[in-house]
Amino acid sequence: MKAIKKQNNPIYQHYVPQVYLKNFCSQDGLLSVLDKDTGKIFSTGTSVVGGEKNFYTLDKMKDPYCWEKAYAEGIEPMMGEIFPKIISQDNVLIQNGKCIINAKEKVKLAIIIIMQLFRGKQSRQYEEKLFRELLPATVERAKAVFSPLTDQQEALIKEIESKDYYFKRISMDVTLDIERIKQYTDILCRRKFIICHICGDLEFVTSDNPTMFINSRTANATPFSNGLFHESTLVYYPVSPKLILCAIHPNALFQVLSDKDGCLFQLNSDMEKGFISTINRKQKEQCYRQVYARTTDTLKKL
Repeated sequence: MKAIKKQNNPIYQHYVPQVYLKNFCSQDGLLSVLDKDTGKIFSTGTSVVGGEKNFYTLDKMKDPYCWEKAYAEGIEPMMGEIFPKIISQDNVLIQNGKCIINAKEKVKLAIIIIMQLFRGKQSRQYEEKLFRELLPATVERAKAVFSPLTDQQEALIKEIESKDYYFKRISMDVTLDIERIKQYTDILCRRKFIICHICGDLEFVTSDNPTMFINSRTANATPFSNGLFHESTLVYYPVSPKLILCAIHPNALFQVLSDKDGCLFQLNSDMEKGFISTINRKQKEQCYRQVYARTTDTLKKL
């Protein structure tokens, strides 16, 4: 019974799913990790990175692990289905410019990318900052509407202000809001999805914030500074050490890519060394704390 309980109640909870991180593991199943705060590089398994204890746990809920299970049962199986298909195209014999994802797969990828954006550590911190800033005015409005408050209501307000549960409960509702997910997914799907494949020795890195928004004019990759609506915003999502998805606004390149949605393009690692290095460096700049790669050598070049 104890083993079953432990399995059903995950304590260490990943905001970057293991099913994704395993795409970047070496043949021995290890992931190379760079801690950008300390500069330390080490190798480890995927079970102990990209998450923290009780990140999604809501102890007052009937099922305290319902938030974590929503990802485990709804999003991660989708990732386990589509990633192998895309990674199987990691082959120099695939014709340059060939379409490798269909319309349904594009929608699934968009959902995965948007959910990764919503569920991460930086999104949680951003939401909490807004929560703390807006809470005092919200409390004052509630007092004005419902005044005089009962002792029980006063106690509840103090509890909301002091206990992390209430913020996390609101965060779950916002993160898992179906209409919000659909809205952002629809916006992302209007972009052209280009999958770039490195031919050569260089590799892409990923991080604890894989969904990366870059301003194509300023090269600014600071989280939450580049809007999805903006033509200048490029969305990057590493799929494997050799593959990265780039979502480009349809007007950004004067329709050059109008018929290339879902297509694979080969990158010569010698000719495109500057681009690959820039993308990897930006991934490090904008991540929360950790960068992941298949080899330590790739991390040493950052």
